[in-house]
Amino acid sequence: MLDPTHQLDALFGVVNIPNVLWIDEDGIIVRPPEPGWPPGDDYPDWLRSYLDERDATVEAKAKEIEADDPELAAKLRGGQDRDSYPDAIRDWAEKGADSVYALTPDQVVERSQGRSPDESAGAAHFELANHLWRAGNQEAAIPHFNQAHQLQPGNWTYKRQAWSLVGNEKAGGGELGRFNQGPLPGEEAEWPFAGNFTEEAGSTPAADYYPKTADL
Repeated sequence: MLDPTHQLDALFGVVNIPNVLWIDEDGIIVRPPEPGWPPGDDYPDWLRSYLDERDATVEAKAKEIEADDPELAAKLRGGQDRDSYPDAIRDWAEKGADSVYALTPDQVVERSQGRSPDESAGAAHFELANHLWRAGNQEAAIPHFNQAHQLQPGNWTYKRQAWSLVGNEKAGGGELGRFNQGPLPGEEAEWPFAGNFTEEAGSTPAADYYPKTADL
């Protein structure tokens, strides 16, 4: 799904991808946004290999520090289980409201988080930054992207939008340019943001980058 104006964030609070939102036939939210993946068998070989390698690295690190810092070890292991989510969706599709994974409206409201003043201000800066960028005033957009990142540090869609826009230009566009989310070698001083995808995603514990889906 393409969401260039980030309406899923504005309306539902999506702050990272991939996220899944359950809505029933009557338009009622059954589960608010949460991380969710297809089963690993559906991944291309290169992605399955990458994820297996990353999971092994995380587990090795968790074992290494478990004795000295069990809380951090648990946090490192706290990422989403990529193999269980499709089964939960199948259970809901078969049983509807009787599925153990279907939440009541009160539970959905309880799990849905309101915006703090900083988050609201961050959303305004992000919208203004995108408007300025689309209008061709890219230099003016950068400070607003940075403000949005500072006010909502956990919103990865805000970060990746800005990193991708600038990274694509620095890479010269093209088919793969949009996947560049950081400075090119030797151009680090020209990167206009405090972070980039490689540095931040690589140093963020799994449970912070992808919070564990509740009750799955």
